[in-house]
Parts: sequence; structure tokens; C-alpha cells
Amino acid sequence: MPRAAQPPLRRDAQRNRDRILAATRAAFQERGIEASVNDIARRAGVGMGTLYRHFPTKDALIDAVVDARFAELTEAAARALQAPDAMDGLRAFLFAAVDLQAADRGFKDALAARGRDEQGVRAARRRLQAAIGRLVARGHEQGVLRADLATADVTVLLWATARIVERTTDVAPGQARRFVAMHLAGLVPAAAGGTADVPPLTARELQRAITRGRAAR
Repeated sequence: MPRAAQPPLRRDAQRNRDRILAATRAAFQERGIEASVNDIARRAGVGMGTLYRHFPTKDALIDAVVDARFAELTEAAARALQAPDAMDGLRAFLFAAVDLQAADRGFKDALAARGRDEQGVRAARRRLQAAIGRLVARGHEQGVLRADLATADVTVLLWATARIVERTTDVAPGQARRFVAMHLAGLVPAAAGGTADVPPLTARELQRAITRGRAAR
């Protein structure tokens, strides 16, 4: 079931919560989701009582990390929609997404632990997909994106950059941004015709691919 909305926190409580989330991300990135709550509390500089007041269980911490990432990506897409030029907006969104992937490499494990098909994840994914869809539609309206580009294509691109971040960040930082920059050159109308007549994923196919990714772990 979706979690009920919580009342706003006091400023000091919000600071503690933000510190705990930042510490959780750092711990997950270094040690995976097996990182202990004691280590997370130590990194955040808070006592265990403070941690448990905000996150009664480790599962609650994992949920919060997943929710925060989807919210950040959706906010990045919303900011991109404010750019006068739709291509500039899409470019800004993709680079922001890559930067988030590089800064929070523990997200993949957290998402796998929570379950890609859990109701809250599906709702967050739909919000993100809707925001990306608006970016793509705006690019089509302005004539700056090739007509055959679909929202699912952008999602697949983000899957690719996540894997590039995972494999190259510790070896050659910036490769995912290089990949995005080169890929963007293929998204303009003049580049159309290179898809070998393969259509984009349908919504059903995209969901099946997501589910299969979860089963393979």
C-alpha cells in the first residue's frame, strides 16, 4: 500500500533526516545494502534513537533512498521543461540523470531489494515516465527531436548510462557523460533513419523488460 503523507518536519529534524539519507547513500555505495544501521548512524553523526525515530527499520531506509532518487529524477525533468529550447532541456535532464547515477551507485541495489514491481515504485516510475514523455513531446512539437524517438527510448538510454557509470566511474570518470553527448547527436531530425526499422518498446514490453531485470538478479 502507498505510504501516507507525513506532516512537515521541524527544521532540525529535517536536517537530521537529510543527514541520515546522505549517510545511507554513502554506506550503500561503499558496502551495498548490507551496510549496518550502526555504520549509517555513525556516518550521519546521530544517535541510534534519532535514526530509528525517522526510519524504524532498515527497509524504511531503503524505501527512502529509492523514493528520493525517483523524486530527484522527476524534479530534474520538471526543471528541464522550463528550458526555452526543448533539446537544451533534454540534454540538461540526461546529464543531471548521469550525475545522480554517479553520485548514488548504491541505488541499483536498493531498488532491487525493495522490488521493482512494488506499488510505490510503480507509481514513482509512472511519474518519471510522464515527465520524460513531456520532454519528448515538447521536442517533437519544436521539431528539434527526430520523430521516431519515443519515451521508452530515453528510458533505455538511462539504463545504458547506469551500466556505464557502474563499470567506468572508478576507472575513467565522465565516460557516461561522453556517451550521452555522442548519443544526443543521433536524436536530431537530421539523424533519423538509423533505427533499422525497429520500433520502440511498447509500455507492456518496457514493463516486461523491467520485471525481467529484477528476476535476473
